[in-house]
Amino acid sequence: MRSPFVSLVLVFLLVTGIGVTLSGCDSGPDTPNTGVANTPSATFQPASPLTADDVRTIIAQAVTQAVARNVRATIAVIDRGGNVLGVFQMTNARTETVIGSSRSPNKGGLEGVAVPTTLAAVSKAGTGAFLSSNGNAFSTRTASDIIQEHRPVSVSFVAGGPLFGVQFSSLPCTDIKNPPLPLGLAGDPGGMPLYKNGTLVGGIGVESDGAYTIDLNPFDTEIPEEELIAVAGSRGFEAPTGIRSDQILLDGVRLPYSNATQPPALSTIPFANLPGVVVEVRVPAFTFFNGTIQGTTDPTFGFAAANIGGRDVRIAVDRQGNNRFPPRNGSVLTAAEVDRILTQAIQTAYVLRAAIREPQASFVQVNVFVVDADGTVLGYRGTPDAPVFGFDVSAQKARAAAFFSGANAGRDLRTAGLGQFVDAARRDGIALDGSIAFSNRGVGFLHRPFLPDGFDGTPPGPFSTSLPEWSPFNVGLQLAVVQDALVTILGGGRIPTDAAGNPKCSGSIRGIQNGTQIFAGSVPLYKNGQLVGGVGVSGDGIDQDDNVALGGSLGFEAPEAMRSDQVLVRNARLPFVKLPRNPDNF
Repeated sequence: MRSPFVSLVLVFLLVTGIGVTLSGCDSGPDTPNTGVANTPSATFQPASPLTADDVRTIIAQAVTQAVARNVRATIAVIDRGGNVLGVFQMTNARTETVIGSSRSPNKGGLEGVAVPTTLAAVSKAGTGAFLSSNGNAFSTRTASDIIQEHRPVSVSFVAGGPLFGVQFSSLPCTDIKNPPLPLGLAGDPGGMPLYKNGTLVGGIGVESDGAYTIDLNPFDTEIPEEELIAVAGSRGFEAPTGIRSDQILLDGVRLPYSNATQPPALSTIPFANLPGVVVEVRVPAFTFFNGTIQGTTDPTFGFAAANIGGRDVRIAVDRQGNNRFPPRNGSVLTAAEVDRILTQAIQTAYVLRAAIREPQASFVQVNVFVVDADGTVLGYRGTPDAPVFGFDVSAQKARAAAFFSGANAGRDLRTAGLGQFVDAARRDGIALDGSIAFSNRGVGFLHRPFLPDGFDGTPPGPFSTSLPEWSPFNVGLQLAVVQDALVTILGGGRIPTDAAGNPKCSGSIRGIQNGTQIFAGSVPLYKNGQLVGGVGVSGDGIDQDDNVALGGSLGFEAPEAMRSDQVLVRNARLPFVKLPRNPDNF
């Protein structure tokens, strides 16, 4: 039987005529509709976190495989929460790697930037950990599939990947995620998740070839050395077969996981005899790894369990156990209203079926942020097993909805030297002056290298670069917002901060402090026709994220006439939200 809450959401949508498409990405065939979701098999906290000896074993296994293949690699191990537990650089391994994947000779964005291999290895390890959960295991190959201009990338005239733009999240300059990843999320094969007793505990990343890139065709059969070494390192800590991404269908197409199978076991070189050294990893003012192998010291990873409104949730806590983001008063929203929005969102998640989680009859696991109109965080709440990548991302999404819907978006971008994007939007009839209520799906549509998305040969959206120059490292406005901060950090400069000393990715732009995001999962919030903030959601599928955000916004919806789905750009209607087919069909 359909939940009354979801029925209310769906009736509201149909009666008011909100521009939605009742279709989406199912994880596989429908299961019987029992109306009851599976409770997660394990909470966010692992029963047996990684120990220092585990880390040494993983590194030794990886290095032994590298020696056997005459490869000189840098190997990083990270725990689920992003704490770097060990980084080992083999003798004569490359110390620098070059960012890039573009086939065009006209490089742009971050294409061609050289960075330390240690930073690449850490980001690859973190991606394996952050994108995974106890219900899904994703690798950096999986990430490569879902961030490109087409998905599947080898098929023309299909839309961009569902997590298009996620690579620019969890950045070193974020004010939300702590600890972050040095290069954000990675699509370069060689990053795998690590599991212990069936529970996610971290990730391993390997960098050796001098190119921090993506797999332009993640469905090919080539076996990169980095991926094989990472798989060998994960021996005994492999993901359960049933939750690997290659067991999950997205829009009817199986996700890739790894081209490498576990190679035959070798006699592992003792850690003390490995050819190379444990190395420190840091940028000015931030140390990712202090050079001492360690195990997970805080298995809660900065979260605590709670029960709010009759639902099991997690909250973000500081080292003293205090809630970092409790509901608070905003400039217009009250703490009680923020609590209501978060509660509605979590209630919606609990009765929706996840798209990228096994078993299929599992409810959506998500992170939810509510922000003020100026991007100030007013509250956070998550479900027990929500993937860590969505923590920073859901804040980016909430801020993007509020920022681009605001009256000063165009002015602030122009003041920051990004007026070319404002002018391009104006040429398409879009004034960034508060007249349009933008969801993240709507903003993301304008970031595509084809507009409409999936129509090859059409000009790019006003916020995008154009093909062939476009690449996941040269996406347009999203990167331009954070590029100065990233280049400063990667070039050895200090992490930029605001007047209060908090990290800030966006330079002079107020409201998108940790950068912006360009895939679906947020809506702006309004009271009496006035923009008062945004709600952002990230977890188990972008259509599900939209549904949870929309459920959270009940009572604070954007005026219908202002929504982005009332706007035509080049004779194409911008989207607002898109809901999954059979959303509560368990």
